[in-house]
Amino acid sequence: MSPALKSLRRRLAFPVGLLLATHAFGTLGFYWCWHDQGGTLMDALFMTFTTVTTIGFSEGRGLDTIGRLVAMLVAAGGIGSLFYTFTLVLEFVGSTEFQTSRKRRRMQRDIDQLKGHYVVAGFGRVGRETTAELQASHCKVVVIDPRPEIEAVALEAGCFFLQGDAADDDVLRRAGVPRAQGVVVTADSDATNLYVVLSTRLLNPTVFIASRAIDERSVPKLIRAGANRAISPYAIGGKRLAHLALSPGVVDFFETALRQDKSSLSIREVVIAGHSSAVGKSLAALRLHEETGAWLLAVLREGNALVHPKDDVVLSSGDHVLALGTPDQLTSLQQLVARPT
Repeated sequence: MSPALKSLRRRLAFPVGLLLATHAFGTLGFYWCWHDQGGTLMDALFMTFTTVTTIGFSEGRGLDTIGRLVAMLVAAGGIGSLFYTFTLVLEFVGSTEFQTSRKRRRMQRDIDQLKGHYVVAGFGRVGRETTAELQASHCKVVVIDPRPEIEAVALEAGCFFLQGDAADDDVLRRAGVPRAQGVVVTADSDATNLYVVLSTRLLNPTVFIASRAIDERSVPKLIRAGANRAISPYAIGGKRLAHLALSPGVVDFFETALRQDKSSLSIREVVIAGHSSAVGKSLAALRLHEETGAWLLAVLREGNALVHPKDDVVLSSGDHVLALGTPDQLTSLQQLVARPT
C-alpha cells in the first residue's frame, strides 16, 4: 500500500467513525422515541439515513421535542462527517500521487502486453545511451531504475519505466523479462550487475544478456553468471580513441554504418532461423546481393567468422549473417532469408 493511501486511511478514520456513530445514535434515538408507537429498528435506521443524506422523505412517525432534537443532532453530525469524508476522498483522487499511481498501473498493463522487447536495468549515462540506440532501431524498451526522479526522464525519452531494484525477481517479471528478446544491465556496481545477470538468466534461459563491467576483471565472472556479452565502457572508449588517432577515417565509417538513424549505410546482423528457406542453400543460389543490393560481409558460425564468404558457402540454421547496405536493402535481405520453406 502506498504512503498516500495509508495517510488517507488514517485521515478517514475520524469522519467515517463519526458517521457510523451518528447512525448508531440516530437509530437508537428514533427507536426510543417510536417504540411506544410500534416503531421498529428499520424505521429508525431509515429515518437516520434520510436525515444524514438530506433526501427529505417525510417522517415515518410523529416526533416530539426530544425526537426533533435527536433529528437535529443526527443531521449536524451526519452531514458534517459525510461531506468531510467526500472532501478527503476527492482530495486524494485529485492528488498528484494518485494520478501517478494510475499512470503506473496503465503502464504496467502496457508492459504486460509486450513481447520481444528489451529491458535496460539502470538508467544512468550508459543506460540512456543504450536506450536511445535501441529506440533508434524501433525497439520497445522497458527501463528499470530504483530512483523515482528518473521516471520523468524515461517517459520523456519515450520508453516504459518501472521503479524498483532490478535484482528483485518480481521486478524483472513485471518488466517482462520472461518474454523479452534482450536485457542490458548497466548498473554502476559489478556486484549488482552480477546479481541482475544471474536472476535474469534464471527467469529466461534463452534471452540475450549484455552487461556492463566496471572492472575489466569482472568480465569473465559476468559471463559465467549467464551474460552473453560483458564489456567495460572504459576499455571500449580507450580503444576507440586509439583507433581514432590511428585511423580516423575508418572510425568515422563504422560510426556512420552503426548509427541507426542514418539513411545512408548500416550494418545489420540477420539470424538464419530453422524454418528459413535459406537453410541448405548456397550463397550463389540465394543471390542475396542481386536480389536485395546488400553486401554480405561475413557469416558467423559456431564462433567462427567466414569473412567475405565465397558463393559455395551453404547457410545453416543458426548462422548469423552480417550485411552492409541501406536500411531498405537490409530490410529486404532480412525478409528474403526469413521466408519459410
